[in-house]
Amino acid sequence: MLDPEIWKIVFEVYARHPTSAFSLAFQLIAVKQSLQQGRKGMREAMEALDMAIESLYPHTQFHKMGHQLYRRALEGTITLKQEELVRKLGVKF
Repeated sequence: MLDPEIWKIVFEVYARHPTSAFSLAFQLIAVKQSLQQGRKGMREAMEALDMAIESLYPHTQFHKMGHQLYRRALEGTITLKQEELVRKLGVKF
């Protein structure tokens, strides 16, 4: 999660979109502040992260596959057989 190279790749999309980059940074600060509030804030942060994850779904190669498989891949609960199928379908992790 803290690998700077992965973050660099993820945020490369924002290189020519400073307003969108600022907006995302604002959202990340809101999540951070929620986490700093303790239990109640954790729940809010988790809800915000789930919303962000769901919002990204249509922009991935997974939108052609089942939603459950998408979630399993994100959560690391995908089986080896499912992962092989996903790779055969051309999806890159």
